[in-house]
Parts: sequence; structure tokens; C-alpha cells
Amino acid sequence: MTDAAAWLSRFETLARMGNGVALAETFAPESYWRDYLPFGWTLQTREGRAAIADLASAKGPATDLRDLEFEGDPGDTEGFFRFNTVDGPGRGHVRLEKGRGFTLFTMLDGLSDAAPQNALAKADAPEVLIVGGGQCGLALGAQLANLGVAYLIVDKHPRVGGQWRSRYDSLLLHDPVWYDHLPFMPFPDDWPIYTPKDQMADWLETYATELGLHIWTDTALTAARFDAEVGTWRATVTHGGEEKTLRPRHIVVALGLSGFANVPRLPGQDTFAGPQMHSSQYRAGDGLSGKRVVVVGANNSAHDIAADLVANGAHPTLLQRSSSLVVRQDDYCTRLLGPLYSAEAVESGITTDRADILQASMPLRVLEHTHKSLWDGIRADRADYYRGLTEAGFTLDFAEDGTGLGMKYRRTASGYYIDVGAAEMVRDGRIGVASGAGIERLSERAVHLTSGETLHADAVVYATGYGNMVDWIAKFMGTAVAEAVGPCWGYGSGTRGDPGPWVGEQRNMWMPTGQEALWCTGGNLSQARFFSRLLGLQLARAVRRGGPPAEHTNPPD
Repeated sequence: MTDAAAWLSRFETLARMGNGVALAETFAPESYWRDYLPFGWTLQTREGRAAIADLASAKGPATDLRDLEFEGDPGDTEGFFRFNTVDGPGRGHVRLEKGRGFTLFTMLDGLSDAAPQNALAKADAPEVLIVGGGQCGLALGAQLANLGVAYLIVDKHPRVGGQWRSRYDSLLLHDPVWYDHLPFMPFPDDWPIYTPKDQMADWLETYATELGLHIWTDTALTAARFDAEVGTWRATVTHGGEEKTLRPRHIVVALGLSGFANVPRLPGQDTFAGPQMHSSQYRAGDGLSGKRVVVVGANNSAHDIAADLVANGAHPTLLQRSSSLVVRQDDYCTRLLGPLYSAEAVESGITTDRADILQASMPLRVLEHTHKSLWDGIRADRADYYRGLTEAGFTLDFAEDGTGLGMKYRRTASGYYIDVGAAEMVRDGRIGVASGAGIERLSERAVHLTSGETLHADAVVYATGYGNMVDWIAKFMGTAVAEAVGPCWGYGSGTRGDPGPWVGEQRNMWMPTGQEALWCTGGNLSQARFFSRLLGLQLARAVRRGGPPAEHTNPPD
């Protein structure tokens, strides 16, 4: 049986020759090649022998793959490897089935023509303007500094970390610390497993200071127009109360996955006697003791807010308009993340760097199948837990195809609650549930549902989520640019909220978009860490070569 080292040696030879047909024959009939930059300067997954052959034939000779070194032991049928290309060094992972390639992952890790670190122009003359100073904007700034690219981060808050500080007081990260390190500066060893939001905000501020990142706080982008003739943007910002014009060659929208807050417009809102607010405006439940509060929504923010209301003596009811996924935090952290991101994983030799490669090496088509099996197991093992929620009136789902939280996140980044305590309050009645109906109208002290039910209320919190991040593009660059880019996030699964066609990567994220020199980044801390490197490499290459690195290969619907 062919081992991974021998298979990779054959792959290297055939890729350099551009013999895509012969190379594809070394793969299994069901096989996947996920390439992050070396063979095409985009993020892409090729499924099946024909698509793999096309990529190898088109890009193999120009990539000049060489010096491929398997990092495992003789006889291993999967493992990590390193290589070099004409553009720079790379890393990868391979899995074989019966001697043929099943999954192959290749990614660029550096540039052969890298500029000296910190060879940066003045902050007011950046090559790259990063709009947003959260974890994704800061991580990308750190990568561009490392790659010697002149950049500037602008953020509307007066201090770095302001977006985190603005959230409700009880917010804790639901992800464990091993999943959340940022590039070049990991959390200290004594960091809490689940980070409080203000501590996260302070850490981001420390991160920016320690790494000397170029950031203007109290600065908002107001408009940006691309001048195709000269290849630069005209970006207008307000900085410290003054209007300034910047001429970056590239703009990166780093304002998170969400667009504008979704606040429903409902009959009777003007007659309701109590306070109404979107979840983004909620801070704490003090002052609501003894009050009846309707929380519209049933996902993470809704549950966290309801639990905080209970802690402050209020009587919350979740208005669940559609089904939601719920998972115990220990199951989420041990079963979903634990194999790669945990104390045990670190002890077994899976560093954060290796964990990221392993996670990226699994194509989404395969991940759907493995997550379906994983969630079948969770549902069986936690049958009593889920029965208690159902008996309390909560409507559950595990994604419409049973693939669970991980795929829901990749499709819509919504529709779930990672249980840090509120589910028990639902089960024992401290948090009420009204499920399956919408709001017909509000009156002075009540929310009237389309089912005919009336919820008496002294306050209403709309935990109704946000629009798509393309909202920001429309605001700053205009609707024509937003339409050229198309939806951001989702991968074309064909499920609710994520229509096809199948793309196999997150739409318009961390890669060229339909608008020249416009890029998008967003996501959790893990994604900020991993994808900032890939986006930084693309920007560095584009800056040095004076144009976009590749055609837009992830078209909008």
C-alpha cells in the first residue's frame, strides 16, 4: 500500500509537469483538494478527479512545487508536510484511503519576495485601509506589519476593544481559550478558559499596543469610491472630528459578520408603555426586578439576556419565532472543539498552528457528513436534556439536515445557543417560552401574538439579530458595489438562509471579491487568527505587483 510520503513525492512530480490527468488518477474517485493560494491565489476546493486534474494542469507548472517534505513517519497514510513554490513556502496535510488521495490541503505560508518587516509608510498614506478594529482588523494589521505592508486600521470607538465593551455586561466568550489565540501574541498561560467580554476588550487594546499596530480610534469611514484609472480608493474618514481623505490601494471591510441591527417595525410599538431595545443596546437587567420582559428571539444573545434578567429578579419569556439548536457548552467544547483545541490536544502535540491546518484540511462536503454523525451521537446521549427543553415548550432543531452547530455557523452564523446555564432556567420555568408564533401587535402592557396568545410585558428586548455584512459595503461604497460583491458568508449548501449554488468556501471572505481591491474579513477569534495570514499574503502580493492577485473566483449568486 502506498504511504503518504511516496504519494506526495508522486504528486510533486506530476504537479510540476502539469500532468493533471495522471495526477488525478492518484486520487480516489471521491476526493478533494483544498488549496489556499499556492495553485491559483484564491481559496478553493476542487471536488473529484476531473476538477483536480483541471487545477493541476492549469496551475501546476507555474506554481513550481518543490522541496516537498512529509513530516510523519514511514508507513503513515496521513500527516502534515511542507513545500516551496515560486511564490514562497507552504504547508499542507494529506489523507489517503487505500493508497489513493482522499483529502489534500495546501496553503501558502509566506512570500519569497517579502519586504523587510515594519518597512511601513506613514499611517496617513496606507496601501491598505482596514475598516474596523476588532479581532479581525487587528489580526490582519499584525500580519501586514509582519509582511512589510503599509496599512492603517480605523475604528469608530474611542478605545480599541470598544465593540466588546459595548455588549451586555454578562457576556462571556462561549469558545475556550485554546481556540481563541491571536497571531504573534497568544494569551498568557493563566488566562481564563472562557473570557469575559471586558477582559477581551482590554486584551485587544494590549495587543494593539504591544505589537505597535497603526490604528486611528474615534475614526469612522463615511464614503469610499474606487478610481479604476489610477487603481486607488478615495476614502473619506472623520478622525477626531476632522474630515480626512485617504488614497489606499485596497480597502478591507473588517466590521464583523453582521450588518445593521434588525429591529422589527410592529403595530403598536408607539403605544407600548415600557422600554424597548435591540439586544445590542441591552446592558444589564438591574432595574427590572419583578418586571415581565419579553425577549424576542431564542439564540445566543436572547438566552444570555434572559439568564441575566433572571439573575436580576425579572421574569423573562423567550418569544421563539422559529426553531433553534441548543448544545451544552461541555459537549461543544469537548466533542466539537476538544480534539483540536483543548488542554488535552496541546498535551498530545497538537499546537494551535497544527490544529488550524487540521481544521482547514477537512472540506465542507466531508465535514457535513462527519458532523451529521457527531450530532446523531450528541442527540442520543443527551436525550433527557433535549426532552426537558421540548417539554418546556422549546422548539429544537439540529440544522435542517442534522449537521448541527458547526454547519449552521458556516451557513448563516445564527440559529443556535451554546448553553452556559439558561437551558436549565427554561426547563424549570424561570425563563418562559412562547414558541411558533410571530408578533401581531403591541399594546400598552402586552405583546399580542399571531397565535392569539397575549404576553403581558413591562419591557421588550429584540434579540432579532443583524443583516448581512454587505450592508456596510452598500453604506460606504454604494449599492452597485454591494451588488457586484454579492452575499458575504455561507457556502451554497442549499439550506435555509444559504442558497446554492455550491461554492465550498465562505462566499467573498478572505479572497478577491467582485469589486477590484475590496476585501472582507470577519468571524470568530479562531478565524481572525488563521485567515488573517492568508488575506495578508494576498494583499502583500497585490501591493507589490500593483494589481489584484487573481480573478474573482467566488461569484455572487
